[in-house]
Amino acid sequence: VRRIASALHKQLVFETGKLSEFESKLKDLGDQLTGFKRSFEYIQDYIQMYGLKIWQEEFSRIIAYSVEQECNSFLKRKVFDWQSIFQSDAIPIPQFQPLDKRSVNFMGRLVRELLAQTDPRKTVYIECNQGWYNQQLR
Repeated sequence: VRRIASALHKQLVFETGKLSEFESKLKDLGDQLTGFKRSFEYIQDYIQMYGLKIWQEEFSRIIAYSVEQECNSFLKRKVFDWQSIFQSDAIPIPQFQPLDKRSVNFMGRLVRELLAQTDPRKTVYIECNQGWYNQQLR
């Protein structure tokens, strides 16, 4: 859990706001997470447990916890770390220092970058192509 959360925290940092950076960061993160997932798949035969089920549950827990903590900035009644149903004493999800003033964790940075990349003032969604395009049709 610590290594997955650390990878998400380190990889999802967007500095330039360019589409090429956004795509390369997501691809690099995808490659790293695929490696982690394959490791779980590989060891399941040796530990006699369902590795992919463990992967799915723990990855989902990290995502849900991160969304919950990011939503705290919009709520009157905050959900503290120790109150979260996604946090565990046995296998805690680590908290990292925020890397910018607007986002609490990687989830906030990812959503803000996604909103910036699909800004309706700069892009348009073309349904038949199933994609967002800017003025240069990229």
